[in-house]
Amino acid sequence: MKLDLEMLRQMHPLLPASTAIEYAHRAAIGLDRHRHKPGVFMEADLDGEPKRAHLHWVPSPTNDLAQIDRHRVTEDAAEAIALALVHEARGWVVRRRLQRGESADWLLLDPKRKHVALEVSGIDGADNGRRLREKKEQARQTTAAACKAACVVELAAPRATLATL
Repeated sequence: MKLDLEMLRQMHPLLPASTAIEYAHRAAIGLDRHRHKPGVFMEADLDGEPKRAHLHWVPSPTNDLAQIDRHRVTEDAAEAIALALVHEARGWVVRRRLQRGESADWLLLDPKRKHVALEVSGIDGADNGRRLREKKEQARQTTAAACKAACVVELAAPRATLATL
C-alpha cells in the first residue's frame, strides 16, 4: 500500500488545502529527522492484521525543523500518516475535525457513509502498547460516532497501529 502524504487533499476533499500542506510538510520534517527517505517501508497493524505500506513525501529543507515545535511536528506527522492510512486501508474520508472535549480528533465517513470517530497519537520512539490503550480509552468516550478507532504512529520505526473499537 502506498501512502503519498502529498495527496492528503485528494484523499480527503474536505480537509482545507492549507492543513493538508502543513501536515505533509510536518510529516516530511518528522520523518526526515529520523533519517527516513521517501519510499520508506512502514509497518502497519490494522486491527491485528499486519500490512506493508510505503510512505512517500517531498523532503523538506533541513533548517525547517528549527522553526517548528518538535512536539507539533510529531503530532501533525502522525495526523498526516494516520489520515493517509485510514483512507487507503479502509476508505475513510474526513467529514470534520472534532473539537477539544469531543474525545477524538476526527469525524470520518466510511464507504457506507457511516461515521467513524478517530483518535490519533504520534510518538517519536516505540509504543509498548500503553499509548494505544490510552487512545482507545479516550476514543471510547466520544459520542460523535458509534464506530470509534484509535491510531498510534511511531515515527522512529516507522510504524502505525490502528484499532477499531
